Amino acid sequence: MTEFQTKIQEKFQQAQAKAATRVREFEQEARKVLETLGDRAQAELKVFVEFAQKGSRDQILILGIELEKLGKKLQEIAAKSEPKEPPAPAQPN
Repeated sequence: MTEFQTKIQEKFQQAQAKAATRVREFEQEARKVLETLGDRAQAELKVFVEFAQKGSRDQILILGIELEKLGKKLQEIAAKSEPKEPPAPAQPN
């Protein structure tokens, strides 16, 4: 019975290690996506600034509203992507 428990425990630990590896890979991919989105947001901001320099007062007002929406959206994304504390490792019974 002890050998059986040992094998189960080993398989469980292997599964945990695989899951942890997949989580790290997923986190890396998510960070790459967020970085890309950040680069795109910077490019959009540059376009908005150029537009504002050439635009009328009404157009600048509209631009300000759109920038505010963008800022709120980025804050939401950042809040969702904040790293959380890793779960405590499971203790064998």
